[in-house]
Amino acid sequence: MPTGLCAYTFSHLGGFMGTAGYDAFALIDLAARHGLAGVEFPPEHCLPDLREETLQRARQSAAERSLFIVADGGPVKPDMLRRLIPVAHGLGTPTLRVILSGILGGDRRPMAGRWPEHLRTCLGYLRDALPIAKEHGITIAVENHSDATSHDLLWLCDELNSDQVGINLDTGNVLAVCEEPVEYVTRLMPFIKNVHLKDYTLHPTPEGYRMARCALGRGAVDFPALLALFDQHHPSLTKTIELGALEARHVRLLADDYWAEFPVRPITDMLPHLRLYWQKARPAAEDWRTPWERKESPEALAAYETREFEESVAYLRRIGAV
Repeated sequence: MPTGLCAYTFSHLGGFMGTAGYDAFALIDLAARHGLAGVEFPPEHCLPDLREETLQRARQSAAERSLFIVADGGPVKPDMLRRLIPVAHGLGTPTLRVILSGILGGDRRPMAGRWPEHLRTCLGYLRDALPIAKEHGITIAVENHSDATSHDLLWLCDELNSDQVGINLDTGNVLAVCEEPVEYVTRLMPFIKNVHLKDYTLHPTPEGYRMARCALGRGAVDFPALLALFDQHHPSLTKTIELGALEARHVRLLADDYWAEFPVRPITDMLPHLRLYWQKARPAAEDWRTPWERKESPEALAAYETREFEESVAYLRRIGAV
């Protein structure tokens, strides 16, 4: 059950919101010290440059510790795909993770009326990249980055019908589009190429709920059930701990216009998610803020991130996932 560490678990050690705090070599050392099986990082942020000798040095550093590598890209764009597919190949990874948009909390309202068109545009960019992905032996893994429903991603994979495109499943981000993780995973299982192990606590608001970062096993995601599914269908699937953003995601599902950018969804399709919410929602008075949101010191933030990472590794070890 190969489980590794994603750079986006950390923002400290020179990093800041939205970038990785560890460089690739420090991340490799950290993963090895904790008995993990791999690393995931954005090469453009975590390596000093993208020269062939630098890629080879990172590749060798991971290989010496028997660690896999997953490369992270950004939003689906032609130049990014052309640039990073060869980089992923140089790192010796078969997987380049990408995202569809910067939407957070499932809130498509800033793209009013344009989400279907945006999906079709991404589809075209991915289709154009298939030849170079095939040439380099790379699978482009599209993440559910708080924006895409399981049906969106299923449509994308069915339309492309290529071994060079699959899914980067983020277990916590499923909750941003009001779906239940086990059902989401089951629907997409044939296409999943890499997994972000992420958890969130759920906090009621007048408009819906906030998803707040937490160590794995402390939130709403049923990891034993998901890991059993992965073991059954993809026992060699790569997975990385990715504890997520330092700012809570607000899912405003009770706002009048929130659903305008989603297809009509029968209430019966919502029941698994609603049951999960009612079981896992925290008391309204509970403080959901991270040290970043409380404007605490960089030292307090670094200690918080390290503690949550170590608690997550310990939890995964207890349930046999490390």
